[in-house]
Amino acid sequence: MPDLNFMERTPAAGVLHPPPMRALLFLLLVPLLTSFAAANEPGGGSTGPDVTLKDQGDTLVMDNGIVTVTLNKARASVESLRYQGHEMSTAIYYSMDGGTTYSNPSGCVYTAKVATPDMADISLKSVWNNNRHQDVDIDCHYVLRRGASGVYCYAILDHPASYPDTGFGEWRMVWKLSNDLLEKIYVDNLRHWQMPSSADYTTAQHMGIKEIVKLTTGVRAGMYDCKYDFSASYYDIGCWGHASDRNHIGGWIVLGGYDFFNDGPLKQDLNAASGINHIHFGMDHYNASSYHIAAGQKWSKIFGPYLLYCNHSDLGADACWADAKQQVIAEKSAWPYAWLTDNPLYPPAAGRGSVSGRFNVHDPLKPALTGSNAWIGLAQPPAGGNWQFDSMHYEYWVKSDGAGNFTIPNVRPGTYTLSAFTSGAVGEYTQTGVTVGAGAQDKLGSVTWDVPHKGSKIAWEIGVPDRTAAEFRHGTDFFHGYVWQNFSNEWPNPLDYTIGKSNPATDWNYAQTSYVQGAKISPWKWRIHFALASVPASGDATLTLAIASAQRARIDVYANDESKPVATVVPTVQGGNALLREGIHAKYCVEYVPIPVGMLKTGENLITLEFPATRSPDAHVMYDYVNLELP
Repeated sequence: MPDLNFMERTPAAGVLHPPPMRALLFLLLVPLLTSFAAANEPGGGSTGPDVTLKDQGDTLVMDNGIVTVTLNKARASVESLRYQGHEMSTAIYYSMDGGTTYSNPSGCVYTAKVATPDMADISLKSVWNNNRHQDVDIDCHYVLRRGASGVYCYAILDHPASYPDTGFGEWRMVWKLSNDLLEKIYVDNLRHWQMPSSADYTTAQHMGIKEIVKLTTGVRAGMYDCKYDFSASYYDIGCWGHASDRNHIGGWIVLGGYDFFNDGPLKQDLNAASGINHIHFGMDHYNASSYHIAAGQKWSKIFGPYLLYCNHSDLGADACWADAKQQVIAEKSAWPYAWLTDNPLYPPAAGRGSVSGRFNVHDPLKPALTGSNAWIGLAQPPAGGNWQFDSMHYEYWVKSDGAGNFTIPNVRPGTYTLSAFTSGAVGEYTQTGVTVGAGAQDKLGSVTWDVPHKGSKIAWEIGVPDRTAAEFRHGTDFFHGYVWQNFSNEWPNPLDYTIGKSNPATDWNYAQTSYVQGAKISPWKWRIHFALASVPASGDATLTLAIASAQRARIDVYANDESKPVATVVPTVQGGNALLREGIHAKYCVEYVPIPVGMLKTGENLITLEFPATRSPDAHVMYDYVNLELP
């Protein structure tokens, strides 16, 4: 085994980096040494000086020799987060809602839940007393552990039965970074680049949408910038943040568990943006569910823990991002955290159960489809509801393996609905009454989804059913501001798509809207040309419209005659403003349009989807998948 003594490890970050004089040797040996690099530890490390806690009246200081955290006791906020001599923030705070109902924790009561040389767990609790619009208690916890390269956070919302009815949507933490400390942003493989400087924002041009500016100076001059540029599913990315090639450090939000987030694994929201790291527990953008608590209802929920992680690498910002992604793996391996004890809302691993099985997909029209890489989840939606719209409970989601096997671990005891969906199939599988016991494993065995179809043959299809419009044009650059303003320059009206000849990635847009040319607004027709070798003698063909997002949407459907629609579709799930919020989906639904076979013919056919003229700039539909099935 090679001698690794020349390597220096930053205990706080777990990032390997060489002394400057040996940088070239390090780069040459990286491929050889990769397999010997030590894995990241939860928290970033476990060795170092004692954790100290100092009460300074209005503030509280936690220090472990790696990070120093100064807390405002009354507001449950972080006034300072210092790492390797750098001030990593200007403020870190919790907030609820916006506008006239915006509020922060206040008047908090300080308690040291744990205060040992190995760990400090600090509670700053704001008790409701008619001083907030949201009638809940908010208990904010900050946890610093020995050797950790960051601070863990979790918060508990509590609504005693004696409190009045209440509700809220946005519920988040905001980490405001120090200006120009970390010049690069990292979210996913599509979105990681050098950000404008604070000076660039002062000269930026304000646009008609208040969240969007057009940059006139700096590395992104001529481009738009918006906080929604970076929205993504937390399940997909695991961490997000900023890092610096100049200062060789990074600041990240890192997740180990996801069960406290609402609305399932595809739900996206804000994360990193200019000078900021968000974590939205209530993910209230893109057509989210919200919290509604009745008078007399006792309800509570824990959000977290999650890690505000700081790291360092002499190799720069990209290496810090790579390390943060490794930190996600370390945090997941330790979930649920053994150090969070004596809290019934967060049972230990032994107090949780698991559900396992093998997911099979039987699709008579797509026999090659399997249960591989499917999303499998447990949720407790309200009666008549769906996991896509539930903030009140916990949800547990995993991906099946290549053979469809799955294990959903660390589930709180209770009775759940199991849901599953996979790329390639429209809709989802549902099984109610799945019971989870403490310390027990519920083995479901073979779970088979017989995928339903309205017809017996697929005449044609456009796209891939995956609940997004990612495979269509702009599917990889939808996150730039005002993309929609160029539709009339890029596309004709009508748009013509020919089955067997056209390419979805170039010839089908990710969003259908009104057709806007200056002051003129017209309906936009999308024509689907296809040939049929024969037509069944009787019955209805079915046009399947799987919809990734809809906002103020109406679709007139024509079959070989554009003088009169065969149907007008108003998607049953609408909202979320995914177009203007630069998304590739909001919430999912499926609509079926019966088309009498008498309206079809042997040879060339035409189905037209028409979006009406409207002056609402957010009005749109994003198709996930379209097909025609014959009886």
